[in-house]
Amino acid sequence: MNGQTKISGPLLIALHLLPGLIFAGFFFVISRVFIQRGLTGYLALLISIPLCLAPIELGVMLFWSARFTGRRSLQEAVIYRRQGTAAEYILLPLFLFICWAILSIVIYPISQYFETHLTVWLPAWTTQEALIHALVSISPTQRLITLGLAVLLSGFVAPVVEELYFRGFLLPRMEHWGWAAPVVNSLLFAIYHFYFPGNVPGIFVAFLLISYVVMVTKNWRIGAIVHSLSNLWGVFTVFSLATRFT
Repeated sequence: MNGQTKISGPLLIALHLLPGLIFAGFFFVISRVFIQRGLTGYLALLISIPLCLAPIELGVMLFWSARFTGRRSLQEAVIYRRQGTAAEYILLPLFLFICWAILSIVIYPISQYFETHLTVWLPAWTTQEALIHALVSISPTQRLITLGLAVLLSGFVAPVVEELYFRGFLLPRMEHWGWAAPVVNSLLFAIYHFYFPGNVPGIFVAFLLISYVVMVTKNWRIGAIVHSLSNLWGVFTVFSLATRFT
């Protein structure tokens, strides 16, 4: 394997975690600015997706492809891009989504422990509880606009970009690790979400299955579909909670 298809351990860890560190720092800063101007931290989280997350992860892939192929091309950067069948795009994501739902229930006590004990270092206005409560105080019109942005940015843009990056770009460059590759990939992807500690255990167990399926099928799109479904479920859960408290 050459540098195009293989990544060393330290660089691999950095490429998994640095985008999350930068994204978290960006979110912490602009959420404070948003709140001071009467907006919500949740809106700042959404805006951070196109302003920070997408440029970083797409930029890394384009830089990598330019370095090794001489062309800035996502197609060259993303290796797991085999076309799937209609059944693969329907049955596999449905199966994985159901597994994610069941596993989330099973590990709920662990997620709650993480949420209770590992959020003390976070800025108070960036916790999930604070983000939900902030949605309660805004007008129904603002909440509807924020919901629309959440569906677009959290439900579709973030899953596509992250799956291109983590499963389409990074995972295939870990194949020399054998069947440990999906474990490490999903673990680092979970830690990448450290700014929401309560989500880390669920992300790990869910994307462990997703990473294995993507590696076997060589198709990042399957992961993107499941990722989108889970994010949309999270969006509507957040807004249903906010609506219930109004």
